[in-house]
Parts: sequence; C-alpha cells; structure tokens
Amino acid sequence: MQHDDGVSSISGSDSDSDEDADTSRLGSQAAASTSQRSAEVIFASGDQVFKVWRALLHPDQRHGEPDRALLADRLLEVRRGSGHWVVLLSRGGHFAATIFNVSAPRRSGNHEAPPYEVVVHKTFHRYVVRAKAGGRQSAKDATGKSIKSAGSALRRHNEVALERDIQDTLQSWKDKLKAAALIFVHAPSSNAAALFGGEHPAMDRGDARVRSVPFTTRRPTFTETKRVLTTLLSVQAAELPPTPSAGASATPSKAKAPKEIARKEKSAGPAVVEPPVAPAIPDSGLHVAAKAGDAAKVTQLLEGGEDPTALDARGRPPYAVAADKDVRDAFRRYMAGSDAQDWDWAAAGVPSALTPEMEAQQAARQAEKKAKLREREKERKKRASERKSRAAEESRAAAEAEVSSATAEAAALAARCRLPDL
Repeated sequence: MQHDDGVSSISGSDSDSDEDADTSRLGSQAAASTSQRSAEVIFASGDQVFKVWRALLHPDQRHGEPDRALLADRLLEVRRGSGHWVVLLSRGGHFAATIFNVSAPRRSGNHEAPPYEVVVHKTFHRYVVRAKAGGRQSAKDATGKSIKSAGSALRRHNEVALERDIQDTLQSWKDKLKAAALIFVHAPSSNAAALFGGEHPAMDRGDARVRSVPFTTRRPTFTETKRVLTTLLSVQAAELPPTPSAGASATPSKAKAPKEIARKEKSAGPAVVEPPVAPAIPDSGLHVAAKAGDAAKVTQLLEGGEDPTALDARGRPPYAVAADKDVRDAFRRYMAGSDAQDWDWAAAGVPSALTPEMEAQQAARQAEKKAKLREREKERKKRASERKSRAAEESRAAAEAEVSSATAEAAALAARCRLPDL
C-alpha cells in the first residue's frame, strides 16, 4: 500500500514480509475514524494516515456499527486476498453487471496492470423512460393517471422485459454470486425490484456481502463498472483532524446552553473527515498534455512509458479528455508502434491504431474531398455569374423596351397636338 502520490490500490502488497509488518502495525497501532454519516474510514499506522471506502470493510448501516479494531482486521483481510467481487448497476433502463477477480497487482510487459481481471460481464438497455417528461412509465401509472398510447404500452412492455432480463442474468450467475466475496449495488428506487424482488429473488437485501456503491455513478455500462471497482480500490492519503487539548477545556468561558453542551458531547471522540465528491486522484502527465492539446508532449510521454490507461478523478483515461484530433491521432500513432503491445488499449479508450498507410489514405481522401469542394465552388460561382449576366441583360432589354415605348407615345402625342397649316 503506497502513499507517495496520495493514492494507491488497496489490493495486494509488495511482499509477504511487508504484509506481515503491516499486519503487526495495524493490529496494534491502527486507529479508525468512523461515523454513520461518513462513507470513508480513516486509518493511522505510525506516521501514515490514509482513508478507504467504508463499504469495503462493513455492510450498510442496518447491520450496526462495528468495532474499530475489527475494521482494521477486515482491511488486512481485503489486502491478503479479495477473491471475486461483483458490481451491479441499474438505472433508467440501463443495466450493467460485472464479476471481477480482484487480486494483487500484476505486471503487463514492463508496466503494472490493474489489480483485477474480468470474469464475466453483461449489459443491456430497454426503452422505459418517458422521453420529454422523464421518469419511468410505472412511476407515472402509480399516480393513477393511466395513459393509453403506443409509446406508453411499449414502455410498460419494456419494463417487464427489462426486469425479466436482469433476473435471468442473475439466475444464470447464481453460483458465481454465491461464491462472491463482495457485491456492490447501485439501483435507486424502483430499479432495485429486479435485483431483490420477485417470487425467487436472485439476491437477498439482508446479505452482509451486499453493499451500496458509496459514491455517485454515471450511466450503467461495462466501462462504468470498471471505474466503480477502480474507485473502490483506491486508497487516499488523509489527515487526522486535531483533537481538543485538556487545557482548552479548563479555560473559563461563558455558560453554554444545554443543547450546545449535548451537541459537543455527541461530537466527542474521533473526528470524522467527510468523503469528497470524487477520489482525490491527481491528473497524470498524459491527462494534462491531452487536455492542453499538446500532441508533441503526448507522444513524448507515451514513448517515455507513461500509462495511457491511468484514470483521472472522474474515471477517464487520457484519450477521453483529448482537446482535439491531433492529440487523439498521437495516441493512435503510438498504438500502431512496436512498443504499444504492453498496454490494454481497450481500457485506454483508443479505438484503433493509425499507421502511416492509413494516414496516407486519409490524406488522399482529404485531398480528393477538397478538390471536389473546389470544383463545386467553382461551378457554383460560374452559375452565379451566369445568372447575374442574364439578369443584367434582361434588365437592360427591359429598360430599352421601356424607352422605346415612351418615345413612341411621345411621338403620337405630338402628332395629335400639331396645329393645321394656315
């Protein structure tokens, strides 16, 4: 468990001897700061202070508050061998489920790979949310206002089909779910019915292995389940809040109201650091260069061994935050090189390699496209010039015709007004 840059993985250790030393320190010296309002637990071991997600160590609040020493023991158990973890996400007609084999970090080529392997995953989507009004059709029907339309009928059908698909998937994974060490679920409100409802539910709400995802998630996808697991495994550096000294309490002060005294007594004990909105994961050099649109720097960092699969605080790889096409092409060019085989480019989000032949073909297509655009522009200008010439000719002819008509009328009028000769 490393703390050099403030964040590391909770899974695994550098060696058996390191793990034994950590066990001794945490078993005798660790202090945990917990609260029913906090989603994180703070540990202190020697001069190191760090925090992990509470859901890794203890079930939801309905299972009671554990002893702090027990939390430290459970942290060590997670580090020794985590087994299979399950991430289930269901919201807005989208469902994503992945079973991971969580283990110690492993090497991929010359680089460290994520501390997990995907055992099996499943995603699907059904149209169940009302497009403009929002909300599921069943929620609207529950208000007593029954809508009879083709769209509402389709949404009702899809809700039933979605619940059936989810339950069929979980039933097919029944043995894997029974063997899982931890199950993390995000299924707000009515979405949970497909997971825990029905005559033969695939999971039990009272199962101590079932934990709520303790932070905000995005649309359920396979990529999002991996981001959730990576965030859960993160370890963040922390600081213990200062505790009031004994001398401070002896300082004379004004009499306090009973409510204030009760509030201070209730808050006594270890202070709690509330969890941030997202893990404090600093941007890598690749993230900074990609956001800045510096394609040359991106190429330099990749050639220097920078990890293109590293995630930022929002779970995005550097390619996903690229400022423009030049930066994205820098990633794709490096992917086509001989050193690119060491990386998981699917996890990096890079769609395909960009070889010199492909760039030549793209340049040729672009040149051909520009030539066609120039030809069309030339033809457009020619037609516009012809229309302008015709309009000028027609205007000139009309003016001449009008002058001729006026001259003839003047001559006729003069002839009528001419006096007879005497």
